[in-house]
Amino acid sequence: MLADLRNASLTIPLPASPPTPIWRLQCHYFAVFAVFGAVTPYLPIYLRDVKGLGSAEIGLIFAAGQSGVLVMPILMTYLADRYRLVRPLLMALFCCNVIAMTALIGVVGFWASLVCIALNRLSTQPQVALGDGLFFTHQSDPTQPRASFSAVRVWGTVGFIVPSLVIYAGYHLGNGREWMPYVTVGFALFGIANTIGLPARSNPPEHAKAILPTLAAARVLLQPSLAFFCLGVGFVIFSNMAFYGFYPLYLTSEVGIDERWVGLISSIGVGFEIFYVLALDRLRRRFGFGGLIALGGAASVFRLACLAFLPTPFFAVVFQVFHGLTVIAFMILPVMYLNTFAEAGFRNSIQGLFAMIVSGLFAIAGNIAAGQFAELGLIPLYRTSLIVCLFGLLLIGISFRLLRRHHPITDTPADPASTSAATAARASLNK
Repeated sequence: MLADLRNASLTIPLPASPPTPIWRLQCHYFAVFAVFGAVTPYLPIYLRDVKGLGSAEIGLIFAAGQSGVLVMPILMTYLADRYRLVRPLLMALFCCNVIAMTALIGVVGFWASLVCIALNRLSTQPQVALGDGLFFTHQSDPTQPRASFSAVRVWGTVGFIVPSLVIYAGYHLGNGREWMPYVTVGFALFGIANTIGLPARSNPPEHAKAILPTLAAARVLLQPSLAFFCLGVGFVIFSNMAFYGFYPLYLTSEVGIDERWVGLISSIGVGFEIFYVLALDRLRRRFGFGGLIALGGAASVFRLACLAFLPTPFFAVVFQVFHGLTVIAFMILPVMYLNTFAEAGFRNSIQGLFAMIVSGLFAIAGNIAAGQFAELGLIPLYRTSLIVCLFGLLLIGISFRLLRRHHPITDTPADPASTSAATAARASLNK
């Protein structure tokens, strides 16, 4: 009886939300990645020069910032699937960004800085998974406007670039490194303003099952082929933490580039990334999921090899031309790939669970390890990261071989949109 009542409560019809303009979703990605773009290139320099912290402390702060990913994405996406919440979750997370970065301006010392950065990351990481889930949920709803994922996601790339331009201008006006938290707060406020135009709830799926969304997503991800895929991408992300966390310090200490150029150099790669993201659909049709991830893996290996063995200004920058391949291969394609295995009832949760495993566990471990190796030197750090990256690519290769040999359990998913997507994914892999 109680089970019947519980299942019945899940089918109570609620008012459908009006169509959400695509530009609202684009603005969400812009705001989230602008917060990333204000913090990521300059945070190591800010912590070193403004807060007076060492490499090991910076690595621990990055790791603590990632620790929220162990809980927040899976919790937020569960709420998004179970209660279809949109506006309240996104607005609350942007408000936390504002509080954290405002507090960072005045705090002193390692522990206070760690708390502020952790709160900022705690709030920002789930925003990406929620944005991905929101997009795919809307695209599965025939009442919502159509758009390709690349046309929406590319605005995150644009958002990542803009803060570097603002902070670069700050260096000409004086104390540019101290602008970082102020710029972050400004873009978080923009994100809050954008969420006002988003629906409070997403429309209910027509064929959702009465099952815990996170459990349903876990069952899919535990398939051998997807488990190897997640582990492989995780180890590549682990290796890339050395790049994201210590590349600014590498440019200033190993290569001798003035710190005012750090943000703009990072933006070179992000600028090329725009073209890669816009060409994503054509590249995927040409190379398939597996082929495109292999190209991204080669670009990641080339980047780490340059950092490890060729510490000159030219080679410290040239790999930025291929940075976009690593982004689409390990940040965008996995999102699209996993959505092909998702059903209506756990479309958000599969993204949250993946974010917890990859952006959480592996990123935390990668940041801690990178901080410790950085104490020995940045060159040894990048040589070790290169080996880890190659191991991750090996696991991804195994996952695709398993998928070709054994069809996943989503051969006949309940959601028609997932059926066609899964069929297209397998056809793409079998090229």
